[in-house]
Amino acid sequence: MPITIFVRSGESERREGAEHSLTFDGMRRIAIGRGSSSDVRLPDPSVSHRHATVELRGADFILVDEESTNGTFVGGARIPPRTSRVLRSGDLVRVGRVWLEARVEQAPITRDVAGTTREIALALVSEAMGRLGETTTTRVRVVEGDRDLGATLLLDEEGRAYSIGRAAECDLPLSDDAASREHVQIVRRGSTVLVRDLGSKNPALLGDVPLDPSRDVVWRPAVALRVARTVIALEEPVGEALIELESAPDEILPIHDGAPAPPPRSIPESEATPSNAPPSSGPHPGPSSAAPIAPAPPAAVRRSARKKGAGWGVADIVVMLAALAILGLSIAGLVWLLRG
Repeated sequence: MPITIFVRSGESERREGAEHSLTFDGMRRIAIGRGSSSDVRLPDPSVSHRHATVELRGADFILVDEESTNGTFVGGARIPPRTSRVLRSGDLVRVGRVWLEARVEQAPITRDVAGTTREIALALVSEAMGRLGETTTTRVRVVEGDRDLGATLLLDEEGRAYSIGRAAECDLPLSDDAASREHVQIVRRGSTVLVRDLGSKNPALLGDVPLDPSRDVVWRPAVALRVARTVIALEEPVGEALIELESAPDEILPIHDGAPAPPPRSIPESEATPSNAPPSSGPHPGPSSAAPIAPAPPAAVRRSARKKGAGWGVADIVVMLAALAILGLSIAGLVWLLRG
């Protein structure tokens, strides 16, 4: 039975036709958290590294809080740590300050979960950085070179072939006399950067490995590119921010963190059952200055929270008083009959 989890926080939620979602076949437990090993990867410091899990038990999907720092909520109801609750199609779930929606329906299964959830995490970080006015464009920078030190090339056009070499018409011209006129070519495809030697007289080195002119090679930020006597670094601001977010301690939210839903309440024990999930390594509490991906949940959450909120309404009180009056009259009539 497939289940789709939508991220209902971030700028994409306000763009028509843009959604962040993953669909699982229900055959294994789904981990939700900030850690890189999570199936639903949420780069927000209020989300614990392993925050919650979802698994299929019988005919129902079960949501479990994995002793998270800031709790797991369905609408406005908090699930006690290490307990579980049945997850219905359409339920809105809050982990930390991030809102998710679960839908149990037939949908194409996400085949590359690791790759897709990383792309979603990068997109969420990019949106957050954009809101703060920070640059998100992948770039290359000369880190060793007599006259070109600090020269930068922005890889802002996906799919475009950028050239580096001694020629003035190159996208990143070098003053290095040992470089060929067109030495290497760089192409960005999504979050992946590919580099290829263009048949130079002194083959470029990626790390210590010469580049093959017949094929593209994936370039990772941790590895430097050497073009003749010039060393070039790959810088990915979004990827670097994602790593920083994942390694940061959990941000502890105040009791009322600004979400428009009413103050959460713990669900009754009758609605929660002990979880048999394996022990969690536990959160790492502490403050974080990283920007959140989810400053506000959707309006639907407010409707869900009101629908599931606790407390007596006016109609409830009227009905209760009427019932008590009827019960009192019945008792009085029974007493009168017995005395007669």
